[in-house]
Amino acid sequence: MATSFKKILFFFAILIVFPFTFTSCEKDNPDKLSAEKSYLHSLMNDVYYWYREIPTNIDPAPISSLYEYFDTLLVTKDRWSWMMSGEEYTDSETGVYLTYGASYAQPIDHYNDYSVRVRYVFENSPMSEKGVKRGYELTHLNGTPVADLIRNGTFNAQINNNSNSFTFKKYDGTSFTFTANAREVSTRSVLKSMVITSADFPGLPYPVAYFNYYAFKAGMLSDIESAMTVFKAANVRELILDLRYNGGGDGSAAQLLSNYIAPASANGKIVARKKHNDKLASYDTQASTMTIVSRVSNSLDLDRLIILTGGGTASASEIIINGFRPLMNVLQIGRTTYGKPNGMYVWFYPEDEEIYPDFVFLPIAFYSVNSLGEGNYEDGLVPDQQRPDDLYHDFGLEEDWLRSALTFISTGAWPEIPAARSTAIPQYPAGRIKIDEDADNYGVYKDKRPI
Repeated sequence: MATSFKKILFFFAILIVFPFTFTSCEKDNPDKLSAEKSYLHSLMNDVYYWYREIPTNIDPAPISSLYEYFDTLLVTKDRWSWMMSGEEYTDSETGVYLTYGASYAQPIDHYNDYSVRVRYVFENSPMSEKGVKRGYELTHLNGTPVADLIRNGTFNAQINNNSNSFTFKKYDGTSFTFTANAREVSTRSVLKSMVITSADFPGLPYPVAYFNYYAFKAGMLSDIESAMTVFKAANVRELILDLRYNGGGDGSAAQLLSNYIAPASANGKIVARKKHNDKLASYDTQASTMTIVSRVSNSLDLDRLIILTGGGTASASEIIINGFRPLMNVLQIGRTTYGKPNGMYVWFYPEDEEIYPDFVFLPIAFYSVNSLGEGNYEDGLVPDQQRPDDLYHDFGLEEDWLRSALTFISTGAWPEIPAARSTAIPQYPAGRIKIDEDADNYGVYKDKRPI
């Protein structure tokens, strides 16, 4: 199980984020390390969902790192539990990262195209300031063709440099080159939000909201509130909730989103409840471990909820999909989700140092089910309409998933799936780059502890 900071950037699909390095004093203070191990073992023995399967023949004494010891306590099937330093956790929660501000992927699915394309760009980042947009093709790094870097295995190392020369190809085929330096960027939880009317998309019978929600962030609840206030004022009848790159996050954000989008008929009903190990089973029936709809003044009155999903849709995002299916008309478009029906509580060490902890532990502590008890979706949630991710257009009316949803709302029929590009196959035979969904511990659903 991977537990280094580089591998627990759970919200980023090869978003170029540079991990900080921390020097441990554990070897210089064996008593401190021993106390940390003792606390961790006790914690795992109480709250870990698979505590009965923790190996019993582990000698902690010769293990020189708390991270290594944490890994030894995890069961083989656990791809999700992790730990990090307190400073790393704080950085992840505030959304401040050292980054260029762009995420990359390849439209291999359906299109068989190995070109490296921009998935999204954060506002006020080096990339956004240079005019880089979703759908642009990254062709060269520091003057070297990207295909060559992928082929020789140096692409990830190159793109993680603190300074690079980038060459991008625009939609019209023209290219531009610039040099940029990575810097701290304060990210937000929303990539795009808008109201669409018949003036924008002819034939649309009523206003429709589009909300591209990138991460469930407890510290950014105002992003949800601001968007929903606009949607309410526009009297939208349907919401297109774009979760294709949303790997999950905090339960408080999932709760707030639920309060805004659930219909009046669902008020007071369960979206999700947690199932713990036998030691914590008494919490399964407590309201504090459930997501229960509590509508607010600007809650929407929707006829239907349309959710856009991909392989990066995980954890808290999947809880919304699974939880709302029994409560209202839900239509899922895109690709099968990641498949992470479990979650964790946040444990700080020392316990009285939640603001400046040394370490933060997030072992899997529960599985989530909806009001019907459904929740074992390790293989992901399958869309009603399967479509490949359109990495050739920016988020908006020309992008295939949004256009398809609007077409279905307008006509009741699906548009044809875009054809593969004729030049795609021979263009980049180099191979596939790694994206964040490839990490063992991708996907997060964390909540306040009931204990």
